[in-house]
Amino acid sequence: MASEMDPRTARLLTQLKQTSLTLFGANLVGVYLHGSLVLGSYQPAVSDLDYLIVVRRPLTLAEKQALMTVTLQQLWPLAPAKGLEFHVLVAGAVRHFQDPCPFDFHFSPAHWQAYHADPQRYLTTMQGTDPDLAAHLTILQSYGQVLVGAPIATVFGRVPVAAYWASIVADVAAASAEIQQAPLYLTLNLCRVLAYQQQRLILSKAGGGRWGLQHCAPEFQALITAALQAYQTQGQLLWTATVTPDLAQRFATYCWRQLGRGLTG
Repeated sequence: MASEMDPRTARLLTQLKQTSLTLFGANLVGVYLHGSLVLGSYQPAVSDLDYLIVVRRPLTLAEKQALMTVTLQQLWPLAPAKGLEFHVLVAGAVRHFQDPCPFDFHFSPAHWQAYHADPQRYLTTMQGTDPDLAAHLTILQSYGQVLVGAPIATVFGRVPVAAYWASIVADVAAASAEIQQAPLYLTLNLCRVLAYQQQRLILSKAGGGRWGLQHCAPEFQALITAALQAYQTQGQLLWTATVTPDLAQRFATYCWRQLGRGLTG
């Protein structure tokens, strides 16, 4: 976690800790931070806050409603620009990793409309499995932080390399079709997936971009540099005479040719 955290995020984490203890009591195993905050690339103006809540038994419907009320009324006003994303996991389901990993409840900005359109339906149906959890749990075990509760090593079983690999590859599976619409996100994400494929490095988007500058073909240096600059200045990657949609498309093709070889080493 960054040593110099902005005051608003510090207040958010304090509130998250206190409300979790109050809501779940003896049922709480712990609250665990993952994502950009622990990977060193968190910026309140462009990031979200990712965390996992682990409980001993599944939540009741009333507990899920209380969690959503606290999340939206007390925590969201302190959230970074992209909001909050969390999973509620039952301890027995994560002690020995299952693929895809089951969750008891989940919320993110992508589900905002679904929740507000029909809260009761959302509360009763938002559970299942999520292949993204393989990536979240791998990052957690390498870099995660305990906000409150038991140590990470005593709560979470190891995630197989193949499960993590499948999860991060799936995250960029549509890169060729979507990179022109989301060049910043996909350029940096493709770099970090390549970094794991080739050197087993688990990196943030910014870390992936820095790796890409050192290891990707020279013709893509301008694109990766532009993506990094846009990310670090909290802006958007803008097309220029040298950084074009065609260059981004070629980069996606270049990356997928390498990723198609599977894990190396």
